[in-house]
Amino acid sequence: MFFGERALMSAEPSPPGASAFPVTMWSRVLRTRDDVQSRAALEELCAAYREPVLNFVRLLGCGEDSEDITQEFFTHFLRREGFQRAEPELGRLRSYLKSAVRNHVSHWWRARRALRRGSGEEALSLDAENAPEFPAPPDADTRYDQEWAHTILSRALNKLRDGYVQRGREAVYESIKPALLGDATVDRSLAVEQHRARRRLADLLRHEVADTVDDPAEVEAELHHLLRVLAEHPVAP
Repeated sequence: MFFGERALMSAEPSPPGASAFPVTMWSRVLRTRDDVQSRAALEELCAAYREPVLNFVRLLGCGEDSEDITQEFFTHFLRREGFQRAEPELGRLRSYLKSAVRNHVSHWWRARRALRRGSGEEALSLDAENAPEFPAPPDADTRYDQEWAHTILSRALNKLRDGYVQRGREAVYESIKPALLGDATVDRSLAVEQHRARRRLADLLRHEVADTVDDPAEVEAELHHLLRVLAEHPVAP
């Protein structure tokens, strides 16, 4: 899938007041650290972004243990109130989770190496003197961002599609979808519909991004970053 940054950003946001940002999940969690109802928001965040975390764990070399490590990470993260203890300057959920996952996997690798030594097996060999605790590929961070961007885009597209389905216009959505994701053109009779859909998609993407940053001023910067990642590293549909 090719999703150009210019293709989306050419669609301006809806007029002020037409689709105002909701209180973001991330900000709400930070502000309701003592609210028992925040548990549901936390679990929703974990479920929504589990796939990028799982794939990042795999990239960090955890192999067949990746599923278990990911589940353990989120279990421990919730139990230790990882979201609630986050500081405002760590406001981008994408970066915050990536750092937390690295730390978790690092501890896992150290425990694994200690277990190997204790059992008499040869410890995992790391060539470089200052190598990380795990053999992460050099493009792990880029690929994590790609997965994250794809998740954000997929959530926005699903919400856009749901709107068409609810109005009995799923066929229209399928007709204009290629033009929303790249440089494809649509029949002239659908040009106005394409413009409206692109505008709506822009709003939905901003809402999704707003759910993952603490500072509203960061929304546009994070959105541009994720769009650049998608443009530079296309994801198959």
